[in-house]
Amino acid sequence: MKTSERKLSHLMIAKEKDVESKEWNWFNDIILLHSAASEISPEDVKLSVDFLGKEISAPIIIEGMTGGHEKAREINVALAEAAREVSIPLGLGSQRAALEDPSLSSTFRAARDAAPDIPIIANLGASHIIGASGVENASKAISMVEADALAVHLNLLQEIIQPEGSSSFKGLLDALTNLVDQLDVPVIVKEIGVGISKETAALLEATGIAGIDVAGLGGTNWAIIEGYRSQEGSLMRSLARTFETWGIPTPASIIEAVSATEKAFIIGSGGVRSGLDASKCIILGAKYSGAALPFLRAYYDGGKPAVLRLLNKFVIEMKTTLALSGASNLAQFRRRKRYLLKGRLLDWVLSRGLMKRVPQNTENF
Repeated sequence: MKTSERKLSHLMIAKEKDVESKEWNWFNDIILLHSAASEISPEDVKLSVDFLGKEISAPIIIEGMTGGHEKAREINVALAEAAREVSIPLGLGSQRAALEDPSLSSTFRAARDAAPDIPIIANLGASHIIGASGVENASKAISMVEADALAVHLNLLQEIIQPEGSSSFKGLLDALTNLVDQLDVPVIVKEIGVGISKETAALLEATGIAGIDVAGLGGTNWAIIEGYRSQEGSLMRSLARTFETWGIPTPASIIEAVSATEKAFIIGSGGVRSGLDASKCIILGAKYSGAALPFLRAYYDGGKPAVLRLLNKFVIEMKTTLALSGASNLAQFRRRKRYLLKGRLLDWVLSRGLMKRVPQNTENF
């Protein structure tokens, strides 16, 4: 199957099927402590933060999921226009299809044309930055959309299950180091729904990358999506079902990555479905949060207006969360660490020796 056709099938499956690992969404295992005497209202809360030298209104990123097919053009335009109105970054889907067929580059370029002043993140898979053409591929993806950063997505599980996949990432770390040295924009490494461990985060940071997007288990599950694409009764369908629960849940992955890094910023994504979830990413140590599927489905439900409504909903939910926690800005919210862990997330943190931070500074509760 051509890459562009595969991208369209991914969109249709994500739109129409149950493709989320909801039983592995652990955000409910994070309890934020209520500040009943808070004198802060949502209107007092400031969410603005720097993203790669540009100020954005909130630490929310529309993550990459679309592109590479003509039908994705209008989606990218709607997402970009909504992101511009709210002043947040937009990540694009894999640009592989446009490298293979340059006529498809306009399906990605449309996002930049619609939003000339927002941060846009270009996107390529690991297999396309490894080897002699890696830097050239990355440069083409960046220039295609005048990107502010390049995301390199790690999707080994998907590649193994995908009929057209490439299941070897040999040379990845050297390739990332080379990209960091050669490119003029920062490099972000992201998973696509399976998470990043502390060991992997340390290896990635050593390459000099700017950020890590954990994209953990608990949201869109690409094993499920690829399983739908495989023939019923086939080995690949069976393999997909076996590995539907493989991965590191997002909150655990954030804690893992934060514990192992000093310079790289962390993006918390994977099952983020509200501003409350996004706020929990921030209090665990992520600098930004991200989501893809909710905005894609919002587009299918009502176009750009629906995407904009959802973005504004995320923002007011984040402001409400901080107000109820007694914090007027993100730095204060994160610094006070007023949260508890429970259940499976607490078990994970304890068993992995990650409990270095506990709730403190409990005045004014």
